[in-house]
Amino acid sequence: MRSLCIGLVALTLLGGCAPTTPLFILQLGGQDVVEYKTMKTNRMTAAVEEESDLLTYSALAIRDAKSGQTEELYLKAYHDKNLSEQIRGIALYQIGLVYMSRYNDERDDNKALNYLYQVSNEFPNTLAAQRATARIQVIRQRRQEPVQKTARELLTYWHPSQEIDLDKPSLDPDMTLLSRRAVLKDRVAEASQLYLLALGDSGVPVEIKAKSLYQLALMNMASDNPQINRAQAIEYLRRLLTQFPDSDLTEPAASHLDSLLNNRTP
Repeated sequence: MRSLCIGLVALTLLGGCAPTTPLFILQLGGQDVVEYKTMKTNRMTAAVEEESDLLTYSALAIRDAKSGQTEELYLKAYHDKNLSEQIRGIALYQIGLVYMSRYNDERDDNKALNYLYQVSNEFPNTLAAQRATARIQVIRQRRQEPVQKTARELLTYWHPSQEIDLDKPSLDPDMTLLSRRAVLKDRVAEASQLYLLALGDSGVPVEIKAKSLYQLALMNMASDNPQINRAQAIEYLRRLLTQFPDSDLTEPAASHLDSLLNNRTP
């Protein structure tokens, strides 16, 4: 049950996880990175490399051919009226990303389009709607290609990118998959938007808000971040310690803060 709660992207309840817990925050971290490394496959890595917005839970669905099960779980978040439109929109958006992935054996562009259009129609003023519009164009362009290769055909010729190593030793072991890719691809600003949405949502549990602040700090202080911002990281860590003093993250947050304030390498 614990692995379900940790394994992510995006928004729903799983097993023993707290109700209305956004799973794009509950991604792999700490000791669970080891587990992630052992189970990672070319399929999941290729999908994540191609689509930067895929949350870990979504990537695992592609890897394990569980698109339908994942769809049902994300829909629970979509139907949860205690969550904001921003969060509910992300849930639908993730379903669209899962079904449109070229590395998904269960790829269904028509179903993906339906969900992406639903995001735009129901939540037009959200971050998810903005990103869904761009993905709709991607699917339309793909349909113009003369040859449509299957996921297995694509994987036959796929090689890991030299630009991204999600297991890079210099990355903090507590960083989530979303945070790792954001740092390595210089897309911290985009990833930060997701974490900040969780912080601003009244339906999100306090422990998830603390995790959001922690991930924001880890991204900003990462040595691999081209836009490293230690002052911002310090602000996020102080906010975590002040607003959530009872969080399980207070000890690692305090340690990172001490290192930053004393100009020590975290």
